[in-house]
Amino acid sequence: MRATRSSLLVGVAAAAALSGCVLKRSKDAQVFVLEPLAARGAGASGPAAPAAVVGVLPVEVPGWIDRPQITSRVAGSQVAADEFARWGEPIAKGVERVVAENLAALLPGRRVVSAPWAGYEPVVHKVDLTVTELARQADGTVLLEARWAIIGRDRATLVQRRASHRSGAAAAGAAGLVEAESQVLEALSRDIAEALSALPVEPAAEAKAPSQ
Repeated sequence: MRATRSSLLVGVAAAAALSGCVLKRSKDAQVFVLEPLAARGAGASGPAAPAAVVGVLPVEVPGWIDRPQITSRVAGSQVAADEFARWGEPIAKGVERVVAENLAALLPGRRVVSAPWAGYEPVVHKVDLTVTELARQADGTVLLEARWAIIGRDRATLVQRRASHRSGAAAAGAAGLVEAESQVLEALSRDIAEALSALPVEPAAEAKAPSQ
């Protein structure tokens, strides 16, 4: 019995040592964030005094995207999650942040705030965005599909559209994927900025503080 117990302890110790070696050899997960156009060196308009406030509401994303791991389409309905490439923030919050920063760069005549904003903020237009697809596809491109709307005061829907943007073939690896996702979000932001530019605005000082 004693010999059997000794053999068992030796076996457990050996397994633990082997497990430790495997863990030491495992690579650490890389962490990524989406980048707004200003951080990526894309062109933007010059400075101007903000004339009105735009609010970006919380962004909705599908559950298969809303996870710590960066996900990609493999084929058809199959999705792959990369355990060694993770988001540095919730992806929905990252999209909201990047769209808000892009709009701020593209619309120097507006001040852009992200939800939740203070009740005293005189928000004139609110951007409501739902992302339905944001992933590398089987062909290597990154596809963004979304629904978005611009909500005016008194909760009136002023603009409502669908968007679809596809990048060129993304560079290999998670870094190339994230860069391509930032590019298609820039294209979406330009769509929204163009629509906002076409709407009449009133100076922030004259706008009534709306409810969120």
